[in-house]
Amino acid sequence: MFKSIRTKTMFFLAGFAVSLLIVAGYLVMFGVEQVTEAVKEDSLRDKAVSVANITATNLAEEGTAIEKNAAFLKTTFSDAVSGNCFLINRDKKVIGCGDKEKPYDLRFKGSSDVQETYKNEMFYLSAIAKVDGQDGWFVVAEETRSEAFKDLNMLKTIVITLITVLIFLLWPLSKRIAWKIQKPVKELAEEAVQIASGDIGHGIGSTEPGELTDIANAFNLMLDNLKSTMQQVLDKSGEAISLQEIMEYVEDTYDNLPSGIISINTLGEITTFNQAAEELTGYEAKELLGIDIKNPTPPGLKNLLNPIRRCLSRGSLQLKTLTDIKNQEGAVVPVVYSINIQFGANDEVLGAVCVFRRIEDIHRFEESTNRVKNLESLGEMAASLAHEIKNPLTSIRGYAQYMKVELEDRDMEELDIILYEVDRLTNMLDRFLNFARPKLPKLKKEDMNSLMAYVATLVKRDLPSNIKIRTDFSQIPNVMVDKEMFEPLLLNLLLNAVQAMPDGGEIWLRTYYDKKRDVVCGEVQDNGEGISQEISSKIFDPFFTTKANGTGMGLAIASRTIEAHKGVIEVESVAGEMTKFTIILPAVAEEEN
Repeated sequence: MFKSIRTKTMFFLAGFAVSLLIVAGYLVMFGVEQVTEAVKEDSLRDKAVSVANITATNLAEEGTAIEKNAAFLKTTFSDAVSGNCFLINRDKKVIGCGDKEKPYDLRFKGSSDVQETYKNEMFYLSAIAKVDGQDGWFVVAEETRSEAFKDLNMLKTIVITLITVLIFLLWPLSKRIAWKIQKPVKELAEEAVQIASGDIGHGIGSTEPGELTDIANAFNLMLDNLKSTMQQVLDKSGEAISLQEIMEYVEDTYDNLPSGIISINTLGEITTFNQAAEELTGYEAKELLGIDIKNPTPPGLKNLLNPIRRCLSRGSLQLKTLTDIKNQEGAVVPVVYSINIQFGANDEVLGAVCVFRRIEDIHRFEESTNRVKNLESLGEMAASLAHEIKNPLTSIRGYAQYMKVELEDRDMEELDIILYEVDRLTNMLDRFLNFARPKLPKLKKEDMNSLMAYVATLVKRDLPSNIKIRTDFSQIPNVMVDKEMFEPLLLNLLLNAVQAMPDGGEIWLRTYYDKKRDVVCGEVQDNGEGISQEISSKIFDPFFTTKANGTGMGLAIASRTIEAHKGVIEVESVAGEMTKFTIILPAVAEEEN
């Protein structure tokens, strides 16, 4: 009868709508009954009041009482007035009615009342009205309930009968239609389960016309694609083996690196924990690989795992950050770490990786490698440059100044350019020589709050109107610094922050005391362009710059200066949002001289 699921569904909806209409009709009938009863009561009340007024008027014209005209009134009520009206007094004496039963309550307030009474084995609806001028007499207008609501009761009977018939007809029909819908769907589900269990040799057949056939055909098409994909997987198994070899090679490479490496995927699961990390922490990789860093992890590694999770969620990076971890035996190990985001071939985020080294190893490496290789080679180069470049530059400047004096009556803009460029080259050479042969700092006890406030005052003089400098200085101990070396370092960081905000913004200068590590921290934070992943590893390299007129020596000298003060400079950045440089120096105890 119904070949389509849509048709069957429409039938059910139609049946449901019919049922709602029937119920709604019954509710309407109930409302009509209430209204009809109210109208009938008002009609009987009006009739009783009208007859009472007519009776009072007639008796007033005759000038006599009801008792003296009882015969006249009895004839009047039996002939002139409808048979359902009669007179009654408080002693239950009636005129115009021969019923022995008088179940009326004549103690009501007002001029009229409507009552439901029972007499002669029937229910009545009675309206009672007082007769003016005749104390104690009332007119009763009544009608049996069956007669009053005859048409309404017939309509209710028809509605109830119709509802009952429809229920008995729709129930078995609905069960049969439900079975017809369920049977092919159940067969389709059973065949799908059979295929899911591994039997993909046959497809799904459906003789039921309509949407089920379309579903079966789509499932068979998906099954064919699955078979084709499985064959391709088998064909590519050799490539999969090669990929596995590559992954094993990468893991071996990680194990041979001198730095500890911890990486997590986008789910927060630890995916790499190399051999150097095992040696530094005392934990084995098999204990940590695969666990979610949000779950309980070794408490000694939280200072590494928490920043990795934070950088992954914010898309930020951290460079050369100092912290302490505890190995499996509970010993504190100071480390320096850097965190970067890992990207795939299509720039999708794969996770985050943290590279960390023991600070002692870094110092040892820097002293044995950087000092031997970089400083010696740069020292030789600086001596050569001083001999080959600086002396000729001095001669050029001297001749240019002499020519400018001799030709003072002429406007020689070219001589000004020569002098400017000579001074710029000399300044660059001096900065390079300072980096190649750094002088030892002359340490004195200084207040970092005062140093940062002084540098902020210098910058505010030429600060653009759309950039504001905010300060948040805490009460901190003093630090041992060379003021002449430290102030240019702060000035360079502050100017970098200004240049990183071409569209304006805020620069925050903060200080605080880390009591646990007994160090003083000073922060320079901007909400500018940030540091991109591509250049994050080069910002401290000499001569690396992204500025058109930059020398690339500012951060290199800053890093070297902080190291000379036995401190650390940390970097945290979110591309397009913020960059924060944190200077960490040992605190000076009050009794220390």
